[in-house]
Amino acid sequence: MTPDERPTPPPELDSVSDETRDELIAQDEATLRAVSSYLETLAAWKDQHDGEDASSADGLEPETYPDGVPERATVSVTEIAGTEYYYYQWRDGDEIRSETVRR
Repeated sequence: MTPDERPTPPPELDSVSDETRDELIAQDEATLRAVSSYLETLAAWKDQHDGEDASSADGLEPETYPDGVPERATVSVTEIAGTEYYYYQWRDGDEIRSETVRR
């Protein structure tokens, strides 16, 4: 493979942010191999815990989503000026949508 023929990410990575993909591209070979090994281990762990939602278990993910936010949205908790918020992010066609709601 020539330097101009960088691999194309698989469609399953469409939900991964451009920032994350760019960060991976910037890493050296050893780091990428370490990340790959970790991801394989993580996938195996998730296979063993299929049906269990780790983020819900620690109380970070809400039980219900606000109107207009699909249940497939990624949820993270953000703190702004001492107040915690749920930050929802999802893909709507070619656009990334987001919403922030006080926790």
